[in-house]
Amino acid sequence: MKTCYNCGKIIFTNKVFGQIGNNMYTFCSDKCRSATWHKIGVKADNSMDFNSSDTDDDVGYRYEEKETGAKSGAPSKLEVENAEYSYSARTDRVTIKVGTLKNRSGGKTGSLRFELFMSKTGPYVPGAKLTGYTMATSSTYEPLRVNSAYSNVSSTMRPSEKKSGTYRPVLFVKELNEDGSWKLAAYANFTATEKIL
Repeated sequence: MKTCYNCGKIIFTNKVFGQIGNNMYTFCSDKCRSATWHKIGVKADNSMDFNSSDTDDDVGYRYEEKETGAKSGAPSKLEVENAEYSYSARTDRVTIKVGTLKNRSGGKTGSLRFELFMSKTGPYVPGAKLTGYTMATSSTYEPLRVNSAYSNVSSTMRPSEKKSGTYRPVLFVKELNEDGSWKLAAYANFTATEKIL
């Protein structure tokens, strides 16, 4: 017996499917699916004009079907705006927020994810090797098409690893490559240090 992921109603006939993170769930209607996506706070807008102002009037997750993919060759050119993070020792949760992640490439990206890296050697400089560890990794996001963007992304997760010390956090945006590895496609340095006990 199938029930709606959003309202719990038993589904007898029509089913609507929707992706949350890496999993596919069943809903009783488009309305329930949209309500759940709205709670997630993720919007993928395939027709976004990068020169126009963003609005929050049209919220929802526009991809109707789950998409996965890998990028061949060099990573896509992505741009991160208004990135922030928080770590709560009380709840043992990491939250990563990104205002906008834009695809500036000439083609569709591979699957994407966010990683919070705790650097012992200061901010990230392209080509430099950092010492530290990856504290948290988000779930996988679907590929971005040409001239599209994710807006108001918020991902909360448990830390995958914690090491005591004082660090300079860095947000990495990684892209799935066809060889199975995750390549660095964008980054954002945070100015404040983080002390992990």
